[in-house]
Amino acid sequence: MKRLIAPLIAVGAMATVTIAGSTDASQAQPARGTPAAYERVREVMDDRFKDMKLSGDPDKDFAALAIAHHEDLIFLARTQLEHGADEQLRRLAQKFVDEQQKQISELKEWQVRNRRPDYRARLDQPPHGSGPLDGTAAPTPESQLQAAAPAQPTAQPASKDLPMVSGMVEKVDAAAGKVTIDHGAIPNLNMDAMTMVFRVQDPALLQGVKEGNKVQFQADRVNGQISVVRIQKQR
Repeated sequence: MKRLIAPLIAVGAMATVTIAGSTDASQAQPARGTPAAYERVREVMDDRFKDMKLSGDPDKDFAALAIAHHEDLIFLARTQLEHGADEQLRRLAQKFVDEQQKQISELKEWQVRNRRPDYRARLDQPPHGSGPLDGTAAPTPESQLQAAAPAQPTAQPASKDLPMVSGMVEKVDAAAGKVTIDHGAIPNLNMDAMTMVFRVQDPALLQGVKEGNKVQFQADRVNGQISVVRIQKQR
């Protein structure tokens, strides 16, 4: 009888461990929609750096690339906070959000200071605009705003019920049909505030849109690509 009881006790213990392990595994399962969420993160990260054009000024390019990198980390971290289950990784993701946002703020403060006519990187730096790279540098937002603005394109019809998002145009590449916008959150794309290079559904949408313009726009997926489908300058 004792020989029979011992194996039964062992089997019962193994069953208990198996059930407990199954319970822990089920609790650690990621939330539904996780694969699509991380595909969206990868798409945004790939498109942003692939479409970024460098100015040739090492300071400006460093700041622009660093901001894009930090914003991508924040986007990734917030996706983990929404879908992830591991507590250690969630704490690390929150740390990413807190630290990267501080660095983004410092970099954007530098970008504003860099646009000022009296900006000096060093005490012995030559006057702004006299450096070897300034001949090919893009015009500043101030100089573009002083230029005569072309006529506004005709109003575009609303696209579905997409939200209007506020932003600041940082670069316009009409030939490639792309525009870089420092924008607020885009709810329909589940996208946080960041700076991103967008394709435009129709290149004619960029008529009259200049670097430095404050705009409102709508964005959606067009043929699988995140694109601007409507844009207008704020008055």
